[in-house]
Amino acid sequence: NNWLSYKENRTNAAIMSSLTHIARCTEDVELIFSHLFALCNSDTLTHPPKEIMDYFIRIQLCNGVTLVLDRHPTLIPTVIKTMGLDTNVMADFLSVVGKRCSLTAMWEVIINEQDLLGGAE
Repeated sequence: NNWLSYKENRTNAAIMSSLTHIARCTEDVELIFSHLFALCNSDTLTHPPKEIMDYFIRIQLCNGVTLVLDRHPTLIPTVIKTMGLDTNVMADFLSVVGKRCSLTAMWEVIINEQDLLGGAE
């Protein structure tokens, strides 16, 4: 989880270069890298982004979740509704998306959750 927190490790090149280390990994780590490689290769048929994100949520790999959201920002409304994020925690969600994701992902949150900006002038 810590490795993915560094912006330079979230690139296709960094993820793909880690392939050389996969032979020495446990089965769990291999599965994580399998999902990361699928994201890099846009392999949405065998590894749908929603399934990858659900897996990362299940194993509590927060930086993996934000990577999926960054690569597939159209999933953001689904995540918000599926997770039932309350308005009280949306500020934290916005903060995480703002720090870890692209402007495109942040924009997707804002246009789909306009009620958050209700008091903004």
